[in-house]
Amino acid sequence: MLTEIRCEMFREKAIGFHTGLNVILGDSVATNSIGKSTLLMVIDFIYGGKSFLQHNKDVIEELGHHEYFFTFKFGKDSFPFKRGTFKPDLIYRCDNKYAEIEPISIENYTTFLKASYSLGDVDLSFRSIVSLFSRVWGKENLDVKHPLHSFKRQKPSDCITNTIKLFKKYEPIRLLADNVKSKSEEIATINKAAKTGLISKTTKTKYKENITKILTIDAEIEEIKNNLKKYAVNISEIANREVMELKIEKDRLLSEKLRLDSRLLRVRNDLKQNKAIKSKHLEPLLKYFPNVSTSRLEEVESFHSNITKILRKELKSSEAELTLILSSIIEEIEMIDRKISVSLAEIDNPNVVIDRVYELSKDHSVASKEIEYFETDAQIKSDLRDAKELLAAEKIRILKLIENILNDKNRKNVTEIYSEERRSPTLKLGQNNYNFELVEDTGTGKAYSNLILLDLAFLETTVLPFLIHDSVLFKNIQNDAVAKLIKLYESTGKQTFIAIDEIEKYGDVAEKKLKAKKVIQLDNNKVLYIKDWRK
Repeated sequence: MLTEIRCEMFREKAIGFHTGLNVILGDSVATNSIGKSTLLMVIDFIYGGKSFLQHNKDVIEELGHHEYFFTFKFGKDSFPFKRGTFKPDLIYRCDNKYAEIEPISIENYTTFLKASYSLGDVDLSFRSIVSLFSRVWGKENLDVKHPLHSFKRQKPSDCITNTIKLFKKYEPIRLLADNVKSKSEEIATINKAAKTGLISKTTKTKYKENITKILTIDAEIEEIKNNLKKYAVNISEIANREVMELKIEKDRLLSEKLRLDSRLLRVRNDLKQNKAIKSKHLEPLLKYFPNVSTSRLEEVESFHSNITKILRKELKSSEAELTLILSSIIEEIEMIDRKISVSLAEIDNPNVVIDRVYELSKDHSVASKEIEYFETDAQIKSDLRDAKELLAAEKIRILKLIENILNDKNRKNVTEIYSEERRSPTLKLGQNNYNFELVEDTGTGKAYSNLILLDLAFLETTVLPFLIHDSVLFKNIQNDAVAKLIKLYESTGKQTFIAIDEIEKYGDVAEKKLKAKKVIQLDNNKVLYIKDWRK
């Protein structure tokens, strides 16, 4: 726990702290800018925070760079340190008189704090554990509707994850999340291999075709094996089968060639007939119709000439395209003719059996690999869906458990502070978002009361080591409720730091308790630092 903070710039050079509730008292008229919130920021700074440097720049501007000396006690051992505003990322280990021993980084320092507070099994950094629950004016974590946000732009999903980790329930989620990540990476690897051509990624239709193809090939190979003696006597059966397949393909190509020949013939005829209208063809019109406008005839001729050019261009393009396709088909037909000739020439040649089996084996191998890749891809996708469902189910289960724990504790605390009839706020945790329902009473005081109670629920049900609450949280809360809240702070058994003023209004019992737990009292004439720059 924190036992002491010293600073030469403090009016009271040393401020001591104790177990349980630590109170920074203001005066009876709630004077502002006397140092209550600033001291809480300093405590946050002692615990590795940076908000003091960002929000309380006026302190450095007025006092210059300065240093804070502080001591923690864990077990029977004391650990003195020093942190300054000039190089805040450098912490000094000190002896009992605050003489420097060695510098350490802020990261090593917060790692030390995490270990000393026995938080090693919490999968969060020390600052991620405590920063949210250091609620001081000037930080971004005072939004009563978003109590799990450490800062405004924090993702709700990160808030949910941090909550799970604080309850030390994240390990099963991590294992399932790693499995989802692994399956996702496998799918990405397959997709990349298919994209680069290393494997042949196929469709479901092609997959079914490959299944049929494999069955056909297996049947033919089995037939060859069972009738090998017959094929040895009459090889022509295999050759004729190949010739038949080639002829079928050739017939298809010849049919396509005939269709294209017809189209090409029509295009070429159109080119021959597609001529422009000449002026001399219009002269007979003038003979019989002398009143016809010559300029109008010239416009007609020009129009027909332009149309003709466009048509000829399109026809020429079609002719070239058809000629190219026909040339390709003719080459395929010629190749089939050569294959037919080779097959017919090899009748009664035993090698044709070997060649046929080789071709079948090659086709079988290609189809088998495509089937294997398709089934592997489908299986991994199925595994990924299952893994995501398991992850979602486990996360929902854990979130429901945490939700019930916090809401149950909230219910008990609300009953203790108010009454059985008063409805308590409800925290609803989703996988990627959350909602803190303030129910009927949405006044400022009740809203901050709900925030305090939620933090106390976290303090009581998790390994959270301490709380820091500023006086702004207590404003507008009904007086008897604040008096009862003081008892709750004490009952946790953990160190809490609060700033509060106007304590007389909370009743004699609460006033005596707050005074007994005070670590410093500030007022208009007794501010935190040796310099008062309000005027």
